Amino acid sequence: MTNPVPQPRRRSAWPIVILAGVAALFGFGAGVLIASSANQPAAPLSAPAQPVIQFLRENEPAPDFDLQTFDGQTVRLSDFKGRPVLINFWASWCPPCKEETPDLIAAYNDLKDINAVFIGVGTQDDTDKLKQFANEYQIPYLVVEDPLGKVSNQYRVLGMPTTFLIDADGILRKVINGVVTRDQIITQMRGLAQ
Repeated sequence: MTNPVPQPRRRSAWPIVILAGVAALFGFGAGVLIASSANQPAAPLSAPAQPVIQFLRENEPAPDFDLQTFDGQTVRLSDFKGRPVLINFWASWCPPCKEETPDLIAAYNDLKDINAVFIGVGTQDDTDKLKQFANEYQIPYLVVEDPLGKVSNQYRVLGMPTTFLIDADGILRKVINGVVTRDQIITQMRGLAQ
Protein backbone atom coordinates (compact mmCIF):
# COMPACT_ATOMS: atom_id res chain seq x y z
CA MET A 1 0.00 0.00 0.00
CA THR A 2 1.32 3.35 -0.96
CA ASN A 3 0.98 6.40 1.15
CA PRO A 4 -0.95 9.16 -0.50
CA VAL A 5 1.05 12.32 -1.16
CA PRO A 6 -0.35 15.16 0.94
CA GLN A 7 -1.76 17.92 -1.16
CA PRO A 8 -0.98 21.52 -0.24
CA ARG A 9 -3.85 23.16 1.42
CA ARG A 10 -5.59 25.74 -0.62
CA ARG A 11 -5.98 29.09 1.10
CA SER A 12 -9.27 30.80 0.99
CA ALA A 13 -9.53 34.22 -0.67
CA TRP A 14 -12.20 35.32 1.79
CA PRO A 15 -9.90 37.10 4.28
CA ILE A 16 -8.49 39.28 1.49
CA VAL A 17 -11.96 40.03 0.14
CA ILE A 18 -13.18 40.93 3.61
CA LEU A 19 -10.20 43.25 4.24
CA ALA A 20 -10.68 44.95 0.89
CA GLY A 21 -14.37 45.46 1.66
CA VAL A 22 -13.64 46.96 5.09
CA ALA A 23 -11.03 49.31 3.59
CA ALA A 24 -13.46 50.41 0.87
CA LEU A 25 -16.20 51.09 3.42
CA PHE A 26 -13.81 53.01 5.64
CA GLY A 27 -12.66 55.16 2.69
CA PHE A 28 -16.24 55.77 1.56
CA GLY A 29 -17.29 56.71 5.12
CA ALA A 30 -14.39 59.11 5.54
CA GLY A 31 -15.23 60.76 2.21
CA VAL A 32 -18.89 61.20 3.19
CA LEU A 33 -17.86 62.63 6.57
CA ILE A 34 -15.50 65.16 4.98
CA ALA A 35 -18.03 66.17 2.33
CA SER A 36 -20.84 66.62 4.84
CA SER A 37 -18.72 68.60 7.30
CA ALA A 38 -17.56 71.00 4.58
CA ASN A 39 -21.01 72.61 4.52
CA GLN A 40 -21.40 72.80 8.29
CA PRO A 41 -20.36 75.83 10.33
CA ALA A 42 -17.28 75.28 12.44
CA ALA A 43 -17.94 74.28 16.00
CA PRO A 44 -16.89 76.89 18.54
CA LEU A 45 -13.51 76.22 20.12
CA SER A 46 -13.07 76.19 23.84
CA ALA A 47 -9.85 78.20 23.52
CA PRO A 48 -9.82 81.61 21.83
CA ALA A 49 -9.05 81.44 18.13
CA GLN A 50 -5.64 82.59 16.95
CA PRO A 51 -5.65 85.76 14.86
CA VAL A 52 -5.46 85.23 11.13
CA ILE A 53 -2.16 86.44 9.70
CA GLN A 54 -2.85 89.03 7.05
CA PHE A 55 -0.01 90.15 4.87
CA LEU A 56 0.28 93.81 4.02
CA ARG A 57 -0.87 94.52 0.54
CA GLU A 58 0.21 97.23 -1.77
CA ASN A 59 -2.36 100.01 -2.22
CA GLU A 60 -3.61 99.68 1.37
CA PRO A 61 -2.88 102.02 4.30
CA ALA A 62 0.48 101.41 5.96
CA PRO A 63 0.21 100.65 9.69
CA ASP A 64 1.21 103.51 11.95
CA PHE A 65 3.90 102.87 14.55
CA ASP A 66 5.58 104.50 17.50
CA LEU A 67 9.35 103.85 17.79
CA GLN A 68 12.29 105.58 19.48
CA THR A 69 15.53 106.98 18.10
CA PHE A 70 18.77 106.31 20.00
CA ASP A 71 18.37 109.62 21.82
CA GLY A 72 14.77 108.88 22.86
CA GLN A 73 12.84 110.85 20.22
CA THR A 74 9.51 109.29 19.28
CA VAL A 75 8.99 108.66 15.58
CA ARG A 76 5.52 107.93 14.19
CA LEU A 77 4.73 107.20 10.57
CA SER A 78 1.66 109.45 10.84
CA ASP A 79 3.97 112.42 11.57
CA PHE A 80 5.08 112.33 7.92
CA LYS A 81 1.71 112.42 6.17
CA GLY A 82 2.05 114.54 3.06
CA ARG A 83 5.57 113.24 2.31
CA PRO A 84 6.75 110.05 0.59
CA VAL A 85 8.31 107.65 3.11
CA LEU A 86 10.77 104.79 2.79
CA ILE A 87 10.92 102.34 5.71
CA ASN A 88 13.86 99.94 5.71
CA PHE A 89 13.98 97.05 8.21
CA TRP A 90 17.56 95.99 8.91
CA ALA A 91 19.92 94.53 11.52
CA SER A 92 23.63 94.99 12.25
CA TRP A 93 24.36 91.28 11.76
CA CYS A 94 22.73 91.18 8.28
CA PRO A 95 25.30 91.09 5.39
CA PRO A 96 22.73 92.18 2.72
CA CYS A 97 21.84 95.14 4.96
CA LYS A 98 25.49 96.20 4.94
CA GLU A 99 25.54 95.80 1.17
CA GLU A 100 22.56 98.08 0.55
CA THR A 101 23.24 100.81 3.13
CA PRO A 102 25.54 102.93 0.88
CA ASP A 103 22.84 102.85 -1.83
CA LEU A 104 20.16 103.91 0.66
CA ILE A 105 22.34 106.80 1.81
CA ALA A 106 23.04 107.88 -1.79
CA ALA A 107 19.33 107.70 -2.68
CA TYR A 108 18.41 109.69 0.44
CA ASN A 109 20.89 112.42 -0.50
CA ASP A 110 19.63 112.48 -4.09
CA LEU A 111 15.96 112.77 -3.03
CA LYS A 112 16.19 115.80 -0.74
CA ASP A 113 14.45 117.88 -3.42
CA ILE A 114 11.21 115.87 -3.03
CA ASN A 115 11.29 116.07 0.79
CA ALA A 116 11.34 112.27 1.13
CA VAL A 117 11.57 110.67 4.55
CA PHE A 118 13.79 107.61 5.12
CA ILE A 119 13.39 105.60 8.32
CA GLY A 120 15.81 102.80 9.14
CA VAL A 121 14.25 100.37 11.61
CA GLY A 122 16.93 98.39 13.48
CA THR A 123 15.09 95.18 14.26
CA GLN A 124 15.60 92.76 17.16
CA ASP A 125 19.20 93.80 17.66
CA ASP A 126 21.48 95.10 20.39
CA THR A 127 21.34 98.90 20.76
CA ASP A 128 25.13 99.28 20.87
CA LYS A 129 25.55 97.24 17.69
CA LEU A 130 22.86 99.28 15.92
CA LYS A 131 24.56 102.52 17.01
CA GLN A 132 27.94 101.23 15.85
CA PHE A 133 26.45 100.28 12.45
CA ALA A 134 24.76 103.69 12.06
CA ASN A 135 27.98 105.52 13.03
CA GLU A 136 30.20 103.36 10.81
CA TYR A 137 28.05 104.09 7.74
CA GLN A 138 27.26 107.66 8.88
CA ILE A 139 23.56 107.14 8.19
CA PRO A 140 22.02 110.61 7.69
CA TYR A 141 18.36 109.59 7.85
CA LEU A 142 16.21 108.65 10.85
CA VAL A 143 17.21 105.45 12.63
CA VAL A 144 14.85 103.91 15.17
CA GLU A 145 14.85 100.70 17.19
CA ASP A 146 12.33 97.85 17.14
CA PRO A 147 13.96 95.73 19.87
CA LEU A 148 11.16 93.18 20.23
CA GLY A 149 10.22 93.09 16.56
CA LYS A 150 6.74 94.42 17.26
CA VAL A 151 6.64 96.73 14.23
CA SER A 152 8.43 94.26 11.96
CA ASN A 153 5.72 91.74 12.89
CA GLN A 154 3.05 94.34 12.21
CA TYR A 155 4.59 94.87 8.77
CA ARG A 156 4.99 91.09 8.28
CA VAL A 157 8.73 91.30 7.66
CA LEU A 158 9.89 87.76 6.85
CA GLY A 159 13.55 88.52 6.22
CA MET A 160 16.00 91.37 6.22
CA PRO A 161 16.45 93.70 4.62
CA THR A 162 12.88 94.56 3.63
CA THR A 163 11.89 97.99 2.36
CA PHE A 164 8.43 99.58 2.24
CA LEU A 165 7.60 102.60 0.08
CA ILE A 166 4.67 104.69 1.25
CA ASP A 167 3.09 107.58 -0.61
CA ALA A 168 2.20 111.01 0.79
CA ASP A 169 -1.30 109.77 1.73
CA GLY A 170 0.09 106.95 3.89
CA ILE A 171 -0.69 104.23 1.34
CA LEU A 172 1.77 101.36 0.94
CA ARG A 173 2.81 101.36 -2.70
CA LYS A 174 5.74 98.94 -2.88
CA VAL A 175 7.36 96.19 -0.81
CA ILE A 176 10.91 95.19 -1.73
CA ASN A 177 12.32 92.04 -0.15
CA GLY A 178 16.10 91.89 -0.22
CA VAL A 179 18.77 94.36 -1.25
CA VAL A 180 17.69 97.63 -2.86
CA THR A 181 19.78 99.80 -5.17
CA ARG A 182 20.16 103.54 -5.38
CA ASP A 183 18.61 103.72 -8.85
CA GLN A 184 15.68 101.50 -7.87
CA ILE A 185 14.87 103.67 -4.85
CA ILE A 186 15.23 106.96 -6.73
CA THR A 187 12.94 105.79 -9.52
CA GLN A 188 10.29 104.43 -7.13
CA MET A 189 10.35 107.38 -4.72
CA ARG A 190 10.21 109.99 -7.48
CA GLY A 191 7.18 108.14 -8.84
CA LEU A 192 5.50 108.45 -5.42
CA ALA A 193 6.20 112.17 -5.24
CA GLN A 194 4.33 112.93 -8.47
